[in-house]
Amino acid sequence: MSGSLWDREFKPSDDALHPSESPGRWEWWYFDADFTDGHSIAGSFHFGSPRPPAYPDARFIEITLYDPQGNKQLTRKRYPIEQCYASLDACKVTIGPNIYEGDLPNYHIAFREGAFGCDLHYESLVQPYGPVETGWGGSTMGWSNSAARSKVTGTITWEGKTIPVRGEGYHDHNWADAPMSAATLTANAFWGRLYLEEWTLNWQGGRMIRKMDHRPAGRLIVWKNWDIVAITDKVSGTPTGYTTTETGIEYPRRIVISCHDPGVAEGDMRLQVEKVIHFMDLHSRLKPFERWFEETFVGPSRYYRHRFAYDLDLLICGERVHNTGSSWCEHHRWA
Repeated sequence: MSGSLWDREFKPSDDALHPSESPGRWEWWYFDADFTDGHSIAGSFHFGSPRPPAYPDARFIEITLYDPQGNKQLTRKRYPIEQCYASLDACKVTIGPNIYEGDLPNYHIAFREGAFGCDLHYESLVQPYGPVETGWGGSTMGWSNSAARSKVTGTITWEGKTIPVRGEGYHDHNWADAPMSAATLTANAFWGRLYLEEWTLNWQGGRMIRKMDHRPAGRLIVWKNWDIVAITDKVSGTPTGYTTTETGIEYPRRIVISCHDPGVAEGDMRLQVEKVIHFMDLHSRLKPFERWFEETFVGPSRYYRHRFAYDLDLLICGERVHNTGSSWCEHHRWA
């Protein structure tokens, strides 16, 4: 790993369960992949719910499959706690009959619900990053990124038909001791990753919560081949061109992710949102008074997944990286 900026050895337990006695605790193991035939998948295995109201004993999967025409199938299913398990030593998680397990560089993820499912193998292509923990007001949120870019092979099942697939994908892991809207410092944040030949970028940009004066906030991690070559938190995200098309809820058509760290990363990623492929009102489960209280004193809570075209022009450690293409990002809006 010579030449890497991140020299902490990643341990199997970094990707294991992080036990907590907090009544608001939750943890998820996330994965996604884009396949060469146009299918894609994004999902997570959950111990506890990150959405209010807090429910630490919830055990569920939440996985979305997309076909090449843009049709989607969301599976969200809860299982009894006695049918679920997570190791304290490694990434070994079972929720009902569904499996999420592995250790660097290999992971295996399998689920099946009715006519939809997957059986996928991930082989990490880049150095692991983390764990890191942030938080405020006594709440903590942690993140480890063991497989920011992976070769993915296996099968998906769409409407009962099992389809061999191959492509590239991502795996990370989050945990916190309070619902996400309380543990996070960001109020309107965009997160994504880009795969560009020898370069891999994992980025986040937006603004902080109201109590932090909505200051710019973000992070960029850059890999060249295997090694991490740039890490910076001098990143901002500026959304413009708001519309209510498709969701009835306001979201931006244009997003500029800007890096301001001379000698490390400078320049912009300009995103043009082409389609909202997923949307959730994260306060939908609250009772009327609870919803009023949350949205009055914390702010509205929404989740989007955007497909976008991008124009990337960055100077990374003195080397210009320019590319255009398409990808997708997550958008969390808390206030």
